[in-house]
Amino acid sequence: MDWPRLSTHTLTFSVLFVAAWLHAPVGVQAATPLTVGPAGTYANIQDAIDAAVVGEDTEIRVQGGGQTYFENLQIPNSFTSGSIRLRGGWDATFNVNSDDPEDTIIDGGGGLRVLDVALGGGAFEIRDVTLTNGEAIQGAGVHVAPAGDAVVTLHNCWITENIATSAGDALGGGIWALLSGSQELEIVECMVMQNQSLSTAGGLANAGGLGVIASGSSRVDIRETEFVENHIGTAGASSAGAAMLLQLSENAEADLEDSVVVGNTGTNSQGQVLGTGSWVVTEGSAVLRVPRTVWANNEGVGGDVGPQFGSTHRGQSSMRMSEAGIVQGDSEGLMIVAEETSVVNLVNLTVADNPDIGLSLTEQGGGATLSLYNTIAFNNGTDLSTSGTVDAGFNLIGVDPLFINPSVFDYRLGIGSPAENTGDNSPPGGLSTIDLDGNPRIQDGVVDIGALEGIAEIFSDGFESNDTSAWSFSSP
Repeated sequence: MDWPRLSTHTLTFSVLFVAAWLHAPVGVQAATPLTVGPAGTYANIQDAIDAAVVGEDTEIRVQGGGQTYFENLQIPNSFTSGSIRLRGGWDATFNVNSDDPEDTIIDGGGGLRVLDVALGGGAFEIRDVTLTNGEAIQGAGVHVAPAGDAVVTLHNCWITENIATSAGDALGGGIWALLSGSQELEIVECMVMQNQSLSTAGGLANAGGLGVIASGSSRVDIRETEFVENHIGTAGASSAGAAMLLQLSENAEADLEDSVVVGNTGTNSQGQVLGTGSWVVTEGSAVLRVPRTVWANNEGVGGDVGPQFGSTHRGQSSMRMSEAGIVQGDSEGLMIVAEETSVVNLVNLTVADNPDIGLSLTEQGGGATLSLYNTIAFNNGTDLSTSGTVDAGFNLIGVDPLFINPSVFDYRLGIGSPAENTGDNSPPGGLSTIDLDGNPRIQDGVVDIGALEGIAEIFSDGFESNDTSAWSFSSP
């Protein structure tokens, strides 16, 4: 299997994100690791999982080198303490590890989900593997529903080509997680690609890539992860979150950062497609933080096609989105509804080249706080639409910011851009320390407007001298 990485797609957005994959050693390791594969003690991964002792730290080393394991793994609720850390990519000696997820493939066989995590407590981590060819009503690739307080981590995994399907509701083609209490889910440096949620008889089809329902004081951390070409499809009922659906309530918290949501699709011949990229609901006192993330080329077909990113906020919940790009969808870009006493701060966004409304902001009921600062909205069908009380300042709306080359997703600012040094250094919700590319904010005393800081000059001295040491190339 030769699945493309993000570099094979058109998105570069000058972040040109794809941060270096970090492969730190697994934290706690068992004194005697359990080995799986042709050269290991166990032939099957599940046998090693079943051998893990409650209350102890167990490391499971899975032989890679192109091995495929046809299994449907279960982490049982009877495991209530200690840890299980499962890592693929080991050689036949189990001393050298490859961090390529394609080296170790876990294939669900097309009839059941690939991984079911029902952990009763403690911690479970899986890394450096591909989870593929799962099928279930919910969580075809990975289903996370701990029975007790637990920490679940997916690290450097590819979750791809899994299908949630049902005549009724189909939920979470790639990953479906139900969290409560103080449970935690971490998704770090993963690829969630070409998964589907399909309802065959007009039910809900939600979360083609990832779906999370979090309550209590649970926590979700999604970092440096790519959501590519996932799909939702139904006829009749609403469908939501082609790439991602997040629903946070009570005191739950979530971070979505340094990630990319590109090329996801939703089809609905009769009803709505909500969030061709992502759909979010926060309630109670839930908190969502969304820094340095890009949505691009997410599209819907049929029915009432919604935005690339859409969210509704109720109660006393809050969201801060910053240094984000929402570009080149096929309908709306960003749609926000703030109700009751919720607080939403939008800071340093770039919203461009969406054929419908770029920014649709609604404060409903008179008690919510909704602010928009230091943001570019340009070349959308309608750049900005507001309803209710929206605090807006230091934005560049409908004015050409002189992007370098949007045709190749290069949204850096060109020389002479009116967005240069014209923002607010103290916007509602605060200013970030770095931009979408990870460069420092406020390089010349005043912050630039938009997701990216600085002007993309090719040579810093404009060829005025022959001193080549003064020439610095600013690569895209």
